Amino acid sequence: MNALPGRVLVVDDEPNISDSIKKALERSGYAVETATDAGAAWSALERSQPDLALFDVRLGSSDGMDLLVRVAETFPDVAVVMMTGYASIESAVAAVKAGAADYLSKPFNPEQLRHVVARVLDGKRLRDENSYLRSEIQHLRGQRVIVGESQAMQQLFAIARAVAETDSGVLITGETGTGKEVVARFVHERSRRHERPFVTVNCAAIPANLLESELFGHRRGAFTGATYNRRGSFEMADGGTLFLDEIGEMPLDMQAKILRALEERQVKRIGSDEAVRVNARIVAATNRDPEAEVKAGRFREDLYWRLNVVRLVVPPLRERPEDIAALAQHFLAFFAHEMKKPVGDFSPEAVDIMTRYEWPGNVREVRNAVERAVIFAEAGRPIRVGHLPAYLRQERDARPPAAPPAAARSYRPLREMEMDYIREVLEACGGNRTRAAEMLGLSPVTLWRKLGRDNGDDAHPLA
Repeated sequence: MNALPGRVLVVDDEPNISDSIKKALERSGYAVETATDAGAAWSALERSQPDLALFDVRLGSSDGMDLLVRVAETFPDVAVVMMTGYASIESAVAAVKAGAADYLSKPFNPEQLRHVVARVLDGKRLRDENSYLRSEIQHLRGQRVIVGESQAMQQLFAIARAVAETDSGVLITGETGTGKEVVARFVHERSRRHERPFVTVNCAAIPANLLESELFGHRRGAFTGATYNRRGSFEMADGGTLFLDEIGEMPLDMQAKILRALEERQVKRIGSDEAVRVNARIVAATNRDPEAEVKAGRFREDLYWRLNVVRLVVPPLRERPEDIAALAQHFLAFFAHEMKKPVGDFSPEAVDIMTRYEWPGNVREVRNAVERAVIFAEAGRPIRVGHLPAYLRQERDARPPAAPPAAARSYRPLREMEMDYIREVLEACGGNRTRAAEMLGLSPVTLWRKLGRDNGDDAHPLA
């Protein structure tokens, strides 16, 4: 991967000291910029937000502590280490309280310098990754599941495992809801980059005028609302994987900028002329036919070939019905745990309905259906047909039964069939008429009247 250890800004009013620090850190691979006063330091911060800044407490006529406070407010992502030749416990405590990550007392040797810088940056990366993981856990909520007993999915995983060991481009195609992001994560987690971030950008969900800032970042003041410097997704994914979901929705001008970033391995924040080196692996996905999009002129051919080194095609659920039951079981276990509701297994009738249905919404639709079923199921009892969404039950009812010819059939009155269905739903709801009415799409009063007619009782529920 060879990602840079980090970008460092050194601010000291004695050029010989800042140059010595610069050389010592550059020997360890850091990208280092220097400044001799607070004004130059602020310009450097705005131009290219570093990962860490080293400030001398005394900067000629300026105060390094004042600069520290301003940086903590405006550039909270920049870690700051204070340096001084006037070391004391009080000044160290004051610097930490003002937002400094650590403190170096002059004189210090190169080894001490590199040790402090490495420790602060490691701590910063750990905090960033922990924050990222917390947000990912909240976002995923049961999405991260690789369930595939079918031969088609086993073949897909075999190819994904092979390509994961490389840094080659990957293009994942498949219908909406098939789990393309899950496959992208599978590739990342089995790659050499698995300890670095996996950053997702949904190209279809971000307005075109904000997409460049999302991907490349921006400099403070670059446009209305840009009140602080911001790193883009390319920088946040440095050393890891950048997943461009629904890349087929990306405007052509942005496709050109993405291609240039991939070829040059560097990006420029909006409003900045300085290029920032990045090393992120790109995995892209689309629910469109990429070849047809290229022919129609909606997708750049050069970017297509750059991304499409290896194609992973995620088949829809209707082509792999043997995976449906396993997916449903996974989501059942997940939602039962999340809702703290120990429901039983699926009834044989419920499994039959689910495996016969084509699931046009794919894995996402299965998840939705199972979540709903767990909500309405009773603790300790199996999930029944009545707990599933109404459209699944209608699919079952719409299927022609294996029955004798029409002339030999005996037909039941519609009211009788309706009442049988109402009783089934009512039983599934444990006799709770309000819940049953909701599942049936009726008002509680209408349900009461139908049950009243069946019992020969026309009394109003509030009478």
